[in-house]
Amino acid sequence: MSGAPLARLSLFYALYFGVIAIMIAWQAPYFSSLGLSPTDIGWLLGMAGGLKVVSPLLWGWIGDHMHQRIWIVRLGACLCVASILWLPFVSSFWTLAAVLCTFSFFWDAILSQFDAVTFEHLGDDGRVWYPRIRGLGSAGFVVMAFASGYWFEWFPIGHWPWGMVALVVVLAAVSLTVPGRLVKVDDAAPATGFVAMVMAPAVLSFLVAAFLIKVSTAPLNVFFTLYAMQNGHSQWIAGSLWGLGVVIEVVILVFNSHRLARYAPGRLMLLALAVAMLRWPLIAWGIESLGLMVFASMLHGITFGVFHAGAMEFLRQQFPRRQLGRGIALYSTLGFGLANMIGAPVSGYLYQSGGGQLAFMVATVVATLGFMLLYWQLNRAPQESRAH
Repeated sequence: MSGAPLARLSLFYALYFGVIAIMIAWQAPYFSSLGLSPTDIGWLLGMAGGLKVVSPLLWGWIGDHMHQRIWIVRLGACLCVASILWLPFVSSFWTLAAVLCTFSFFWDAILSQFDAVTFEHLGDDGRVWYPRIRGLGSAGFVVMAFASGYWFEWFPIGHWPWGMVALVVVLAAVSLTVPGRLVKVDDAAPATGFVAMVMAPAVLSFLVAAFLIKVSTAPLNVFFTLYAMQNGHSQWIAGSLWGLGVVIEVVILVFNSHRLARYAPGRLMLLALAVAMLRWPLIAWGIESLGLMVFASMLHGITFGVFHAGAMEFLRQQFPRRQLGRGIALYSTLGFGLANMIGAPVSGYLYQSGGGQLAFMVATVVATLGFMLLYWQLNRAPQESRAH
């Protein structure tokens, strides 16, 4: 890990998740202000998520065959700027869909490739240092969640697309300062093909569980701010609740990375799914209570932070360097692409027909299915080992 650019890696993550903060917290209120219905919003975000099914794997395959993966990140960031510049000037469903789909095609490709770049810099120290860097990056989410909540308390939601443009431009500039790490051409080819690796029972179970927990998160990502505001909470409170959850995530990842490293990745992911089974009903039925929403928001550090830390370590252990980019990309495709493509429009239908209670209770069922699958796999693996 000697010479790793820790500060620049952390800054890139901070900006990336700062964009995520204002995107997921304020996109639904902004689209609603343009006259779109909850169903329209769900379909709009689901269509954008559909591009995420393709782009991470495509860029992951290219990155695994390049000597400098950082060039994929830089190109993607610059193309994100070119697409998001149109956002303030469009307002119809189909023009918004065109802008968001183009942006998403490059946006999600950036993160999986940057994760691979980070692991290339960290090497085996990534088990301890990746959660710290990723956690420091989450501080950007916290800052933007609180700041945007305060901003939209006083200024119109019409400022939202300009905030998106500004942050993405800065992100692209920072990407140009992050050094790559040269990968030798003569790296040994993996003994097992990529498809065979993916089809292993442990990997398949992990991917399905990742897909299910992300599907269960769709009502939160799409409608939580709108749901909170419709039940008596101000814009500042809604933004602060987003920020609070990530504060806890930062505390867990940055200050407890050594403790997380003591546990098997599967156990960390199982804990996150169990907590999701508690968090979604709290939001469904306790939305009017600020105290319950504070508690539910604090659980974000586990449902997202702990799950992601476990997932990234699982991928690092399972896939060799020449397959890692595609492994992370597949996780991104299923967990953030396909899950959003399905979860967003379904959440829109559920929210329009039965409100937040129905949407979040269905999310609870989905998280429970993920927990049951991963629990079965973790208990099946030791039995297989004893049988052999």
